[in-house]
Amino acid sequence: MATYTADAVSLLSYLVDALPQRADRIFAEAEAGETVIQAPSTALAEVLYSVSRDKDVRGITLEGTPADARRGLVDNGPVSTVPIDDDELTAYAQIVGEFSIHDALVVASHTVRDTEAIVTTDKAISDAGYDTVWS
Repeated sequence: MATYTADAVSLLSYLVDALPQRADRIFAEAEAGETVIQAPSTALAEVLYSVSRDKDVRGITLEGTPADARRGLVDNGPVSTVPIDDDELTAYAQIVGEFSIHDALVVASHTVRDTEAIVTTDKAISDAGYDTVWS
């Protein structure tokens, strides 16, 4: 079964139903149990923080509580949370100078878990040669 790594932007976009076609297809496949979407715990923490601050996503204001968002993504949604452990931190140490802290942790998780691609809008990640899915 194909497995993807999701960053915070993709998770936020999912919550407001604003994913572009290719990313939306991956989330729909995960909802149907045909694909796995993994989110590093740090990416989920970013989402919960954003929801607590009523951040706008693609022109749509996030509503609900951080607990609602977590339930919608993980408990009742298509996302599996994966921890950042020593393997990810070892990979992170090799790339931390190339990315923001959050992007580097997403890339490290993708690399260590050998997922198909990262669901992200982030050009820094795709420009660095990592497989990404968005549009």
